[in-house]
Amino acid sequence: MPKLALYARKSMESEDRQVLSIDSQVRELKEFAIKQNLKVDFVFMESKSAKSPGRPVFANIVDQIQKGKLDGLICWKLDRLARNPVDGGALIWAMEEERLKAIHTPQRSFLNNGNDKFWMQLEFGMAKKYVDDLSDNVKRGLRAKISQGWMPGLPPLGYLNDRNTHTIIKDPKRFPIVRRMWDLMLTGAFSPMKILKIATSEFKLTSRKFARMGGGPIQYSTVYKIFTNPFYYGAILYNNELFSGSQKAMVTKSEFDRVQELLGLAGRPRPKQHAFPFTGLIKCGECGASITAENKTNRYGYKYIYYHCSKRKRSVICSQKAIEHKILEKQVSNFLSSLAISRDIRDWTFEILKELHDDERQKDKAILKSLHCRKESLREELAELVNLRLRRLLNDQEYLSKKSQLEQEQFRLRELLEDNEARFSHILKSCEDAFDFAYTAKNRFDNGSLEDKKAILCYCGSNLILSNGILQIKPHKPLELIRDTVKRPGFKNIRFEPHFGGYAIAKNAPCGSGVSNWLTLIKDVRTFYQENPDASTFKQTCMKVKKYFELRRNLIRARKHIQKRKPNEQKMKLINQKANQPLARLSGSP
Repeated sequence: MPKLALYARKSMESEDRQVLSIDSQVRELKEFAIKQNLKVDFVFMESKSAKSPGRPVFANIVDQIQKGKLDGLICWKLDRLARNPVDGGALIWAMEEERLKAIHTPQRSFLNNGNDKFWMQLEFGMAKKYVDDLSDNVKRGLRAKISQGWMPGLPPLGYLNDRNTHTIIKDPKRFPIVRRMWDLMLTGAFSPMKILKIATSEFKLTSRKFARMGGGPIQYSTVYKIFTNPFYYGAILYNNELFSGSQKAMVTKSEFDRVQELLGLAGRPRPKQHAFPFTGLIKCGECGASITAENKTNRYGYKYIYYHCSKRKRSVICSQKAIEHKILEKQVSNFLSSLAISRDIRDWTFEILKELHDDERQKDKAILKSLHCRKESLREELAELVNLRLRRLLNDQEYLSKKSQLEQEQFRLRELLEDNEARFSHILKSCEDAFDFAYTAKNRFDNGSLEDKKAILCYCGSNLILSNGILQIKPHKPLELIRDTVKRPGFKNIRFEPHFGGYAIAKNAPCGSGVSNWLTLIKDVRTFYQENPDASTFKQTCMKVKKYFELRRNLIRARKHIQKRKPNEQKMKLINQKANQPLARLSGSP
């Protein structure tokens, strides 16, 4: 015999914020059933939004109706049953097939007749319209906030929402720590996992504390979200579109792009407790694993350093043999000899670069004027776009699409204007840095410290392969250009003697058949740094290596300090484990 079921539903979303709680609905509906002499056989309760199909309890009710086990429903209002056309249509069709006899609410009862089914369709449609309007209002508010440069919702780690100004501000506690995480990643010597360990054990970084969650150590996924979120360089990613943000940027766009490159590299260097100049920079030519090093002492007490494949890839049987440190060092020294230039050539090159720099600055004045004109034009276009929207000549989608394009162009233009002076200075310094490296690198490598050797080899090239005892160095483009020009026969014919004319007027001006080739080289190197403004210089590489070794020394000192306390053996083991964590993977390339 068919029976009557009571259905109570309340969602945690904003659509049901004003609706009675489930318990209140059940209590009120039972009293209503008693007054109407209706017998309630089943009570179904559900906490789920009805704006889309897929509610398990409601699906069970429809199934019971189709099987003939239920023929009546009691609910607070029809919108408790459905706010989407699929679920609403299922009930109306069940009534059309006479499987559902009636739906009772405190306001009225809906029976199987034309008028009641019409009002059911109308009320289900109004419930759907309410959800759509609510969604449109929320989206409109989100778009308005984004247009002002503020991200909706919770900002990422390192930032906070200001409840007074409704803006995003720096988290005074976490902002500097997250910035230090970026610095570690930019060195290239730390993997995300190692940065996570340092951030939690050394920096004591925790997630934001909320009423029911948070306040504990951050997770591995959080580190990846930090290093891949455009929010940190001043942009907002919303619906797969980038918008210009008003928040204080934590990193520059070039730093963000550099980290994306590092995250894409496979096989980060493995940890080593001893410091060697070439570890973490070279790959095995046979299996692709990293080249590691170790100290060896022969039976006579002589100590040697050998480099060999770490053989970490178990799927490949590597047959490469070890090579002595002195032999490897000699090969690097020979490579540096292949691009060495004299002091006279370096100084003359600096003069040419300065002249080219000054000429470019003069030409750039017209470009700057054009950029400022475009900036003013964009401001006028945005104002006109607002007028078109107010006059309803554009719909929301057209307005937002065009506005997003103009704002992105505005963002790029602002970066160009702000970075213009720094860009010209950076190109000049980068070129000077490359030619100065060619002049000083060999002497500095042969007589320098461990840090000098590591920085020099790191700057030489990123693709270093050791195969059959031969180190293959594919140099960075500027060094490759210098080496190829130095190898030409005409380079040896360049001599310096009093000369007037050409690019330079000096006591020792160059002459000889190789001068034209060298002038071409200077322009090619300038072109490379113009097209690749984010390319690292040797000075930047040295700073990264220095920071890497300083951090390593600090961590080793901290470990020794812990060991001097001499606690019990079990406690000492735990302390050593924690002290070893930040030492892992420190032998990576800077």
